[in-house]
Amino acid sequence: MPRSLFLLMFLAPLFGCSKKQSQEVSVATPGLPAWVVGDTESLPVKKSTSPAYLHVEKTVSVLRPRALTKIEALEKLNPGLSSALPQLAGLLSSAEVSPKFKSFYDAKISAIKDGDTMSTDDYFDCATVLHLTAPATGRKAVLFQSDMDVDTDGTDPVRLARLQDYDDARISRSFQPLLAYSWAQSPGQQAANPFVQYYADTLTKLRGFRQQVSQEAAQDHGYIWQSLQKQLDETISSLDRRAKYYDEDLRTRRSLVGSLDPFIVVPQTWPDRLKQPFSVQVGDFVAVIAGGKVYPCVVGDTGGDAKMGEASQRVAQAINPKASGRNSAADDVTVTYVIFPQTRLAMTAPDLSVFQTEVARLLQEFGGLGADTPLHHWQ
Repeated sequence: MPRSLFLLMFLAPLFGCSKKQSQEVSVATPGLPAWVVGDTESLPVKKSTSPAYLHVEKTVSVLRPRALTKIEALEKLNPGLSSALPQLAGLLSSAEVSPKFKSFYDAKISAIKDGDTMSTDDYFDCATVLHLTAPATGRKAVLFQSDMDVDTDGTDPVRLARLQDYDDARISRSFQPLLAYSWAQSPGQQAANPFVQYYADTLTKLRGFRQQVSQEAAQDHGYIWQSLQKQLDETISSLDRRAKYYDEDLRTRRSLVGSLDPFIVVPQTWPDRLKQPFSVQVGDFVAVIAGGKVYPCVVGDTGGDAKMGEASQRVAQAINPKASGRNSAADDVTVTYVIFPQTRLAMTAPDLSVFQTEVARLLQEFGGLGADTPLHHWQ
């Protein structure tokens, strides 16, 4: 069965959902992740105009999952979680489902309404977002359960000065040279970012190719040269915008690097300036739990508002050595992320021993790790 969300949406009415009512889906359904319990909702979908001889229903039913709140459900997804965090079962008894969970699926459903499609796995990439409070210390945490894609973004010319240092990172089609977690170069450590020259040289080469193609297109009015000319125009325009957008920051700033630094990525709608108890900020400390191990990290960047479960290459390869810019570390929602809000320090060159110390301290305030669960030490 193709894992297409639109198949899911057309199957949903078989559960008895009408256009005016929603209905719970709580039984194992072929094609759905086993953890999913939710409610179907009807929504109109914006589609391109169909020929007059075709009738297309533009109202579909989409399944909105309910957030998991029980330790048994989370343990089933991430075996060993309750051993790693022995106090979690008790904390879940007073946990609240975060408004972030609803807004996250609101964003997905809005995208579907606008005609976007996504695979079933991409749609169900978050099983819960919870607000937790340790009663003894008052320590707050935002816990979410998700998969793990790999973020290879970020450059730091002081630590990695050569373009070839980023060859593995640039395998990713979405590579970005700077993250939200960045800091100004100090006067005594200024270094040239290799991407400044790389973008300039590449644009020069592309424009040279464009001139050659243009000459061919002027003589041969067929599709091939015209199409190639158009593709080059689009590529040049895109790279030119990127080079101009990043130019000043690439010359003056450094950032975390996916291959070197342990960080995660959260939806761009999560950080805010309200400084509420559960407000997440770039730089907040994080504990990532997978495979019975706990990894100290920070929030390093933000991404799309309908995408969850992304960590740096450094974290991903510690969990799954086969992870890369093209291969996920975890395809299913088997990873638990615990963010400690309002804990960020000044954003400077990362000291991983500080990550270790701070996350260990915060976990202790949160009830501590299990006796047989050490905190991962970054070499």
